[in-house]
Amino acid sequence: MKTIRSFLNKLIMFVGGVFTIIMVFGAIWQVFSRYVLGNPSTITEEVLRFGLIWTTMLGASYAFGTNEHLAITGLLDKLKGKNQKALRMVNDLFIISFAGAVMIKGGLNIVNTTMAQLTPILQIPVGVIYSIVPISGVIIIIYQLLNMPDWLKKKEEIL
Repeated sequence: MKTIRSFLNKLIMFVGGVFTIIMVFGAIWQVFSRYVLGNPSTITEEVLRFGLIWTTMLGASYAFGTNEHLAITGLLDKLKGKNQKALRMVNDLFIISFAGAVMIKGGLNIVNTTMAQLTPILQIPVGVIYSIVPISGVIIIIYQLLNMPDWLKKKEEIL
C-alpha cells in the first residue's frame, strides 16, 4: 500500500510541477508579449487557465492523500475511541460516495458531453480539460481507501 501511495504522490508532484513550470513561463511570456512587444499572446491565456484547473484538481487530490484537506473536525475532536472511528468511517464513506457519484460519474458525463466542443484558441476538445475531474475522483477514492486502514489501526485520533 505504501508503494501505491508513494507512486501516486510522486506522479502528482511531477505532473503538478510540470504544470507549474509551464504556467510560470507562460505568465512571463504573457507579460513580456503584452508590455514589451505590444502584442499580447492569446495562446498563453488558455494554457494558463487550463494548467491552473489541472494543478488545482491534482493538488486537491493530493491533499486527501496527505490528510491535509479542509475538514471541520469539531465533533470528531470531541469523540474518542470507537465513536471517533465510527464517525471517521461515515465521513470517509461519504467522501468516497461523493467522489464516485459526482466527480467520476458526473465528471465522465460532462467529459462526454463536451468532447465535441473545441476551445476557442487552442482548438482542443473541452472534454480533455474537464477530464481532470473524474481523474481526481479516482485518485481521491484510492487515497481514502489507503488512509482508512492507517487510522483504523491507531488507538487515538490521527488528525
